[in-house]
Amino acid sequence: MPTTDPDPALRLPAIRVACPACGARPGDLCTSHGGSRRRRHDVHQARTQALRSDDRR
Repeated sequence: MPTTDPDPALRLPAIRVACPACGARPGDLCTSHGGSRRRRHDVHQARTQALRSDDRR
């Protein structure tokens, strides 16, 4: 029986930087709806952009 990853967003490269959209710290999942729901499958676009900016330095 295959094991399903409950939080695939934790494998995304952008998880290494803080999220400017929701304030999630590096390594933490983004949240939606004022922090009441964790975004387990993706991250905010702003977080991906922050990663790209961080990589350019």
